[in-house]
Amino acid sequence: MTFNTQDRVKYFIEPIFCEVFVACLHLSKIFYKFDLYAFVVLLEHAHLLLRPEEAKDLSKIMQFLKRHVSRQINYILNFETEEAICKSLLRLGEGNVLKSRKDKILNIPKLNKNLDQKQNKYSIYKGLIENHYKFLQKLKWEVNKKYGQGQNIFPKFRWQKSFRDHYIRNRKDFDEHVKYIYNNPAKHKIANPESYKYIFTNYPELITES
Repeated sequence: MTFNTQDRVKYFIEPIFCEVFVACLHLSKIFYKFDLYAFVVLLEHAHLLLRPEEAKDLSKIMQFLKRHVSRQINYILNFETEEAICKSLLRLGEGNVLKSRKDKILNIPKLNKNLDQKQNKYSIYKGLIENHYKFLQKLKWEVNKKYGQGQNIFPKFRWQKSFRDHYIRNRKDFDEHVKYIYNNPAKHKIANPESYKYIFTNYPELITES
């Protein structure tokens, strides 16, 4: 899978946005249970080598990943409100949304009581989602500290609408794509490509053994 930012804007020159991508990739794996063999995120594009449980899940995985990466980066850039990002995170459960503008993802007694009674997906993943929210708050603080609060350092984040896919034919094809992804930082002339952080070799906990 290959997908690009709209107009090839180099959002991922900022490491904080790469951190968002990797975190959302982790969430995608948890909710869609696919095998991930390799990935890299570089400047204005990303590559994934994965196998979904079912072929029909592929478009859902891509929609999930692209939607949450864009919304969460836009939240950090102040293009999305806290309310909107909380609703987005709560929908990781079973479509539950916040009932009031005053509600937050943390410490919502009436909401949590309702969710706990239903024993739905949010209850199961409650700690995960709350920790992810805290993670976003930390990154937002880091961006504000780095660039100044309210500064329009990047345009609103958008992906290109489409993505390019390729079905692996055999083991040779598989190995060639792993090698291609591994060599991508050098191909795009990233400084010190051998130590580039946002590539699958640095995240063994996300990778399925092949």
